[in-house]
Amino acid sequence: QGAEKVKFTVYCLGYGGLIPFILTLAGIYFGNHAISAYSVVAFISYASVILGFVGAVHWGFILKSDLAQRQGLLLSISVLPGLIGWLALISPLPIALIILTIAYPLVLIYERLSELNVLLPDWYSSMRVILTISVTTMLLVSFVPVVLLA
Repeated sequence: QGAEKVKFTVYCLGYGGLIPFILTLAGIYFGNHAISAYSVVAFISYASVILGFVGAVHWGFILKSDLAQRQGLLLSISVLPGLIGWLALISPLPIALIILTIAYPLVLIYERLSELNVLLPDWYSSMRVILTISVTTMLLVSFVPVVLLA
């Protein structure tokens, strides 16, 4: 019962985390110029922060694992999403979108092909696929107005 409660909470928070993406994307498309410009910054900032969060989640799984001989490498790699998110934050808008659009699927591929695959619960991995597809799609959808605003 406790595990199901945690799973439910993770689902709510994970899918609820799409709301800021949706709201800022709507602001990009439907706001006046000032709202649209602000929404772009909010959209890219949130995407960058969440990318770092995804990498940080790996820490919890790695630290609880028995992969002692590989923990250092896996922990080191898990900080890359945060660094990539930071790079996106300091990049010009179109470049930031390209970085984030490439980074989200790459992190998912890494999760699936690395030793993290055996550490992450199946339900979490399935949720991550859906969330990654959703976020990557929204990043792609934001390209046209962001390029026009840049």
